[in-house]
Amino acid sequence: MGRAVRVALLTPILAPYRVPAFRALASTPDWDLRVFVNAESEFDRSWNVDAQDLDVEFLPTLSIPRRDRTLHLAAPWSLGRALDRFGPDVVVSAELGSRSLGALLHCRRRRVPLVLWALPTRAHIDGADALRRAVGPFLLKRAATIAVPGSEARRALHQWGVEDARIFTAPNCHDTEGFDKALAAVDRDASLHALRAGLGTRERIALVAGRLFPVKGTAELLAAWDLLPPNLRADWTLLFVGDGPLGERVVQAARAHPSGEIVRLPAVQPVDLVEFYAAADLLVFPSLGDVWGLAVNEAMACERPVLCSTRAGCAEDLVFPGDTGWLADPADPEAFALGLEQALTCKTRETRGRRARECAASFTPDAMAEGFRQAIRAALRREE
Repeated sequence: MGRAVRVALLTPILAPYRVPAFRALASTPDWDLRVFVNAESEFDRSWNVDAQDLDVEFLPTLSIPRRDRTLHLAAPWSLGRALDRFGPDVVVSAELGSRSLGALLHCRRRRVPLVLWALPTRAHIDGADALRRAVGPFLLKRAATIAVPGSEARRALHQWGVEDARIFTAPNCHDTEGFDKALAAVDRDASLHALRAGLGTRERIALVAGRLFPVKGTAELLAAWDLLPPNLRADWTLLFVGDGPLGERVVQAARAHPSGEIVRLPAVQPVDLVEFYAAADLLVFPSLGDVWGLAVNEAMACERPVLCSTRAGCAEDLVFPGDTGWLADPADPEAFALGLEQALTCKTRETRGRRARECAASFTPDAMAEGFRQAIRAALRREE
């Protein structure tokens, strides 16, 4: 029997919701997976991550905090030396930047295939600067195969000239098992009572879960909310759970509205969001450009329908108007206000919530791992 196929997976951080999918990939018979990461977390995250039995190697990294995200730049020598020590038969690299350029150099030198894990949207491509417009197609042209999370990313790659035969879907997923266990232990009535007693929330809750950054559409949502009739807002709380530079803006909006209409809480661990999903009536996801939007997966898994931005990468795959939620463009305040009105006055939210859970059920760690397997196997065949 020959040695196991060595798979190197390069990603900026080890997010807790990625661990189940990576473990599923590592369980592939006759494969040896090692995950190379640049940092334990990002500057605005406070995740507790248990890598469990994953083989994880941290690379010496230069981390540059910025207002919108953190740049994790692996020192070129550290990436090359780490890959040389491991001796992979195939390299999977996340994103279309310096990490993947370093991976490509290694793959060319060692004559092994490169699989890119790309999460672009057409909006990102349209708004890309000259450097990204050059680097993206350069990498994509030289990759053996590309793994994407869904339909929007696939179409974005088509826009950059990538043929469909090299693209494989690895559906973006949350920690389905962890969420299901946490949800089974939640008492919705108790959660609602705790929120009302502790925060003064109202009878109905529209939840916004995620970082409070400009790209998340926080300001646009607040503007659309103010366009709703006051009598419609009277029974609802717009509840933000998250941190970020726009946190103070949310607090100011809360002060400017009647008590309990707008409430903000700091970020919590992903699995702890289950109680908020359970207490809420729906999720509002007003993103201006998320490559996906895992909060949508999580809310739907908790039987909550979603008012989702048409600009989110997950919109086409998860949110179906009249079935699992509502779609609207947050960049158009009147259109998003209309979406809010439809969601808040909907008589069939519970039915849509059940359909949402059924839809999200196929976005699992096993499905994501299988998408990676297909991309990796195809890449290895291309090199034979």
